[in-house]
Amino acid sequence: MAERRGRLRLMAAAARRLVLVVAFLLATAPAATAAVAGTPAPPPGGAKRIVSLAPSVTETVFALDRGDRLVGISTFCDYPPDEIRDLPRAGSYLTPNVERIVSLRPDAVIGVPTPGNQAPVEQLRALGIVVVIVGEHTLEDTWAAIRTIGDWTGNASGATALVEHLQGEIAAVRDEAARLPKQKVLFVVGHDPLIAAGSGLFIDQLIGAAGGVNVAATAGGEWPRLSLEAVIAAAPEVIIDGAMGSEAGRGLGVYWKSFASVPAVRSGRLWPQRSDALLRPGPRLGRAVRELFDVIHAGRNPALGDAP
Repeated sequence: MAERRGRLRLMAAAARRLVLVVAFLLATAPAATAAVAGTPAPPPGGAKRIVSLAPSVTETVFALDRGDRLVGISTFCDYPPDEIRDLPRAGSYLTPNVERIVSLRPDAVIGVPTPGNQAPVEQLRALGIVVVIVGEHTLEDTWAAIRTIGDWTGNASGATALVEHLQGEIAAVRDEAARLPKQKVLFVVGHDPLIAAGSGLFIDQLIGAAGGVNVAATAGGEWPRLSLEAVIAAAPEVIIDGAMGSEAGRGLGVYWKSFASVPAVRSGRLWPQRSDALLRPGPRLGRAVRELFDVIHAGRNPALGDAP
């Protein structure tokens, strides 16, 4: 019975992880610019009642010590866990719930551009609700987003300090990584088809800062689909698998068995991507780049045992 409960917990964790990854892939897909136009300047002292439509926005608001201004958050917001537990949900950042948002009487709604939220954003604006859209593709987008959220929460100085702190954390890891040999890295976010983090995203930038060379960066696009032959040709020395959820150990070895000629598989340098920090371009990016550094420069994963 205990073993069965354990399997169910792993399955639930994997399912939740899949939902988050799919949502992230959709959220970072190219979106039309119509959703980012027409934003007024923030009022003095910032907005008092804010609805957040993205996990990265929610985390940033709390990091700026303005969580008391949040009157609603998105379905996918889950951090910081204790602080967000009782906040009303206002739909996802892919499909905001217009009726619910209106009922929360926000002074401002802050979200990210996605292919699915353009019509709701336009509807909210037509109803006289201020909608602020911030980018999250690159590190530069993230710094701009934090500063914008700082303006709208009345803590511009805190936002500047947070950006400088995160940039310092990334720079420290980059300096440390510069003293070590670079490693070829494959960062996977989906199986069947195999989808990897490519070029043009903050994940690619963080891999570089952590001393890795992203082998999918030349595959074309932000989320390229890779064939078995492409992975073998790329010969990654480290594979970080974000499609396995929080599962560690033999599950990785079983999936990657057909890639036995790949250096990372042959040497057992297969790692699950455990936290959501790398899918959240916000206040935990310093933690994310440190996690990447530790994994990229680690030896064999002991959880694999004799697998694959």
